Amino acid sequence: MKTWVLLLLGCMLAATSHAQARRVVYEWTDANGVRHFSDQPQPGAREITLSGSPPSSTAPQAAAAARSTPRATPAAPVQYTRLEIISPDNDASFFTPDEEIVVRVRPEPEIAAGDRLVTYLDGRQLGDVNQLEHRFSNLPRGAHTLQSAIFARDGAERIRSEKITFHMKQTTVNNPRNQGPALRPPPRPQPR
Repeated sequence: MKTWVLLLLGCMLAATSHAQARRVVYEWTDANGVRHFSDQPQPGAREITLSGSPPSSTAPQAAAAARSTPRATPAAPVQYTRLEIISPDNDASFFTPDEEIVVRVRPEPEIAAGDRLVTYLDGRQLGDVNQLEHRFSNLPRGAHTLQSAIFARDGAERIRSEKITFHMKQTTVNNPRNQGPALRPPPRPQPR
C-alpha cells in the first residue's frame, strides 16, 4: 500500500513540474504601438511558449535573502507600573465654590504613542485625552470622585488609578448666638 501511495505521489510531482516548465504567454501590440504580454489570450495576440525553469541558483539565493532580511517586529506594549492622581489629596475639603481645583495625574512610565489617558470626574470624562493636569471650579456642594485610566489603541484598558474622593463644603453663615438655647427668650425677672 505504501509503495502505491509513493508511486502516485511521484507521478503527481512530475506532472506538476512539467506543467510549470512549459508556460504559454500571449503578445500583442495595441493601437498606440505599445507591446503587451499576458497569460490570457487577447484578440489578435500571438501565442509564445516558454519552456524551461529558472536557473537553480536563483531559488536558494532568494530563500537566503528572505531569511537574512530582518522583519519589523511590532513593538511590545508598554507595561504601566503606576497611574495615580497626585492632586487633590483623597478626602480633601474645599470651602468656597469658586475655588480652583487642580487635578494632576502621573503615569509611570510616560503615556506611549497610541495609548489614551482619560480622567473622569463623577464618572464623566474631564477635559481632553492625555492631559496630565485639569483645572475647574464652581462644583456643587457634596462629595465628588476622580479616577484616571489608560486605554490601548484598540480600547482595552491597560491600567486604572485608585478613586479619589474630595468634598465641596460651604461655610456656615449663621450667627451662633441665634441657635439652640439662645433662641429661647431670656427669663423674665421675678418680682420680689
